[in-house]
Amino acid sequence: MAKCTGPLYSLSASGKIADAMVYFNWKGVNVVREWLKPANPQSAGQGNQRCMLGGTGRAVGEILPRPGFTTVSAFAQQLITLKLIPGGQTKQSYLVKYILDHYLTDATAFAAMLLEFTTHTYSAVFGTSADSLGLVDFSLTYDTIAAYSKGLGLYLIAKSAIALSFDGTPYISAIGTWVTADIEGMVTDFTTA
Repeated sequence: MAKCTGPLYSLSASGKIADAMVYFNWKGVNVVREWLKPANPQSAGQGNQRCMLGGTGRAVGEILPRPGFTTVSAFAQQLITLKLIPGGQTKQSYLVKYILDHYLTDATAFAAMLLEFTTHTYSAVFGTSADSLGLVDFSLTYDTIAAYSKGLGLYLIAKSAIALSFDGTPYISAIGTWVTADIEGMVTDFTTA
C-alpha cells in the first residue's frame, strides 16, 4: 500500500478512480491502494459457514445487554466475573467465536451437534424457550446443511456455559441432565440482572 502526502495534488483525497485505485485516510495518513472488487460466490461451503454463524449470532444476541439496553444480565455478568471476554471483544463476538471454534467447526460437526440436540430429552423445551425470545430457524438458499434450529442456539449456549465453568444452577449440571426448569432458568439469566 502506498502512502501519499498529497494524492492527486489535493493533500486529501478519498474514493475510487475508474475501478483502478482507491484513496482513503487510514490512521491519519492518506493512502492509495489497488481497488479490489469483493467476491461473494455464495458457494455451498460459504453458505454452511454463514448459516452456522448467523444462527449462533442470533441466539447469543438475545443475552442482555443488547443495543438499547443498559442492564447487564446475570448470564453476561458471569462472563465478566470469570474474565472470559478478551479486550476488544464483546460478549456476543466472544460467545459466537467460542461456539464456532468448539462445536461448529464444519458441516460434519454441525450435523453431530444437531443430532445431539434433537435427541436431548428436553429439546422441545429449548425450542419453546427460543420462541419466547423471538428466535426462528435460520437457513440460506445456498447452504447444504439442515436449517439451524432456533433451539440449537440455546442448547449450544448452555453447553458453552458449562464448559466455561459458570457458577450456580443450572450450569453446574451436565447438559444431558437438564430439565425444563434449568432451560427456563438460563433464559431468565439472559434477560435479568
